Amino acid sequence: MSYPGLPDQQNTQSSTVKPGVAIGILVAVIALVAFCVTGFAAPGFLLRKNAGISLPVPSSSPATTSSPTSSPSRTTVSRTTRPRVTVTVRPAPQPPEKGVQVVTDFLAKIAGSDRAGAIAFACEAQKRFMDDKIDSLLPLGSRVEITRAGGTAKFVLANVAGDVKGRSSRGTVIADRTEDGGFCITTFSIREAR
Repeated sequence: MSYPGLPDQQNTQSSTVKPGVAIGILVAVIALVAFCVTGFAAPGFLLRKNAGISLPVPSSSPATTSSPTSSPSRTTVSRTTRPRVTVTVRPAPQPPEKGVQVVTDFLAKIAGSDRAGAIAFACEAQKRFMDDKIDSLLPLGSRVEITRAGGTAKFVLANVAGDVKGRSSRGTVIADRTEDGGFCITTFSIREAR
């Protein structure tokens, strides 16, 4: 369609691409793809042999470090030592000897059937209950010994075991520190061993 007063427009551009240009573009794309694939598949192929960059040496130890030397083709591996951690095992605090001795003496009075002597080792607040506890838990004549003792400067907890009324029994005896620095029996619990 033509309009009066306007020149006719002609298509001056060709709609086809010349075969030489298409082949050139295709070769450039293939070369670029090959360069990228090779660059990722074989890293380092772009580096010169004497580029002065040393790659880290794989090691089984995580504490290795690598540093370049004067010769760019060699890598020196130096092992760093980790500081040693020293674990200090503190022995369990030893119970005060005076407290352990009070428990031992108390048990000796029970074994010797000395009720008044055993009650004398009880703390003042506990003396009125001690008579009944001896009759029900640790009758006079019972042969019980300390198997293990622990505690702090303020108390002693002694594990005991032995023979109560002809039966194998075990339990605990607790002695507390008094204001004057001595120890007295606070409580005890004895039951049949199973």
